[in-house]
Amino acid sequence: MKWEYQPEQRSRSWFLTIREQRRAIYRHLRQNPSLKSRIEEAVLDGFEAGVDLALRETNLPLRTFPEHCPYLFDDAIADNFLCDTRQDWEG
Repeated sequence: MKWEYQPEQRSRSWFLTIREQRRAIYRHLRQNPSLKSRIEEAVLDGFEAGVDLALRETNLPLRTFPEHCPYLFDDAIADNFLCDTRQDWEG
C-alpha cells in the first residue's frame, strides 16, 4: 500500500521487501498447498492489516485507502503488479 499511495517515497529497500515477500508467499504456498483454499480469506485479512500498518507508517488519512480490498490475489502476487520485481531497481 505504501508503494501505491506514496510513490514519492519509493526506495530500493521497499522494492526489495516487496520482492522478498512475494517469493516467501510462493514458497509458503508450495510447501502448504492446502492453504490455497483459504487465499481469499487471507487477502481480506491482509488488506485490513495493511491499511492499519499504512495508516501508522504514512500519516495519510484513512480516506486515502479503499474501504474494500481492490486486489485479487493472482494479480497482487504477480511479479509485475505495481512494481516489476523481475527487473532490477531503477528508482
